[in-house]
Amino acid sequence: MRVQIIAFATASDILGRRPLQLELPAGSHLADLQARLLDRFPALEPLWSKLAIAVDGELARSDQELRDGCEVALLPPVSGGSGGRAAGGGWR
Repeated sequence: MRVQIIAFATASDILGRRPLQLELPAGSHLADLQARLLDRFPALEPLWSKLAIAVDGELARSDQELRDGCEVALLPPVSGGSGGRAAGGGWR
């Protein structure tokens, strides 16, 4: 089966700035994809534990089974807002 990987921020720099297509055996899980990616892109390893992973727009766990044609997104940690006060004196 074929899955598409899209990555953002540092993960995108490591994988390349375009969607990546990978072939995996039918019945593969997200953990199998992780092993394949870390084998092919070792620089991704220190970042992996900090990433959120989404499959077809839904956050996923490593035991999630993948399906042919699914999209896997590697999402970086998000830091929050401006730290300033909203108009009217309240916090955002």
